[in-house]
Amino acid sequence: MKRFALTLSFALLAATSASAQKVSLTFLHGFTGPDRPVMEGLVKKFNDAHPNIEVKAQAQPWGTTWQQLPALVASGRAPDVVVINEDQITGFVARGAVSPLSAAELKTAGIDKAKFFGPLFKTADYKGKSYGIPISSVAYAMFYNKDLMKKVGLDPNKPPRTRAEFLKAAQLCTVDKNGKNSTQAGFDPKNLDTWGVSLYNNWVGARAAYAAILQNGGSMVNSAQNASFNSPQAISAVQFMVDLVQKQKVARPNSTEEAELAAFSQGKVCMFPSGQWYLDRFETQKMNFGVTFMPRVGGTARDAAWGGSSHLTLPKQPANYSADKRKAALDFMAWMALPEQNLAWTATGSLPTQAAVAKNPKFDSSAISGIFDRLGSVYATSGFPWVGQVMGPFDAAWEAAYLGKKTVTQALNDGVAESNKQIEQARKNFN
Repeated sequence: MKRFALTLSFALLAATSASAQKVSLTFLHGFTGPDRPVMEGLVKKFNDAHPNIEVKAQAQPWGTTWQQLPALVASGRAPDVVVINEDQITGFVARGAVSPLSAAELKTAGIDKAKFFGPLFKTADYKGKSYGIPISSVAYAMFYNKDLMKKVGLDPNKPPRTRAEFLKAAQLCTVDKNGKNSTQAGFDPKNLDTWGVSLYNNWVGARAAYAAILQNGGSMVNSAQNASFNSPQAISAVQFMVDLVQKQKVARPNSTEEAELAAFSQGKVCMFPSGQWYLDRFETQKMNFGVTFMPRVGGTARDAAWGGSSHLTLPKQPANYSADKRKAALDFMAWMALPEQNLAWTATGSLPTQAAVAKNPKFDSSAISGIFDRLGSVYATSGFPWVGQVMGPFDAAWEAAYLGKKTVTQALNDGVAESNKQIEQARKNFN
């Protein structure tokens, strides 16, 4: 009996010790710039608060992760948690490299998707299942020069929201050397002092056209996930943007992002649509500027702007993967997504991922809060596996139309034809 009791005691002790064993997680992310210390600080904070879980973070360039992840999953050596960006996540999901997050798992971990901005959370959804939790977000916004608006009689505290308001502001702010704006007789478009709005020919410039299409009820792909950015809604929306250059003469033709950035910094352009990542630059220059959500230049169907994001995901693991590890990984993801951590992460320049964070008094005096009322209308280019095969030809189509090399209809038709040719090839990688 004594021997049996002793054996039982040792067994119970071993079981207790095993259950109390620390779970070690590998966490791979691409925050390698000034945001890296913030992420490392958050990981340390988590580890300090969770003695039974140790997260070992590894930072490496995003491109390296995109190259390595499929092979790591195939060999059963994938990290426990990986951050994947919006333009890559659907492709990895479609390849079977990312594990779905069940409703039961999300509930147990305390992750409530309703607390996040809807389109942001859905960025990592595919075919009715969730695959990621958003932790970082950026968006296309519109910077505007308050002094120029005031000078032409516009209220700088009421930036344009509709197409009509936007066009009026652009026309009034486009002024020649003689002081005449684009609506007045004798206006000289070849001798300008200030421009109304910046448009340009790279992928960032194309995101203004992307927003316009969504605002008009159009989409980049149809239900079959083939390119559809040549729909009547898309053509109408992009035509308005091109007309700002070719007909209204309120946007500079044949320009670049660098040239428009310099012009806005010098007070030579009134409205500068671009990524919110330029906020620090304009604040450093002590410009009198405001930030607003992209006006409904495309149409009246809905508010919409392009956005980018990063999501915590669980790569697919071998059949014998530890249930304790998965639970610990979900606990880590849930903790990282809490408002307190998201607020800390906004110090990197990221936008809030949820309304509770956007309402924090920290942002009351920040210019970027000018877009917070519509953060629920930021849409990433995701939901289909071949983002590159769609957005590459779209960007080329925008450039051809903006530069006047093709009509809008021809440019978008050619872009869709090229996109669908690339998609046909890409489909072979997802079967």
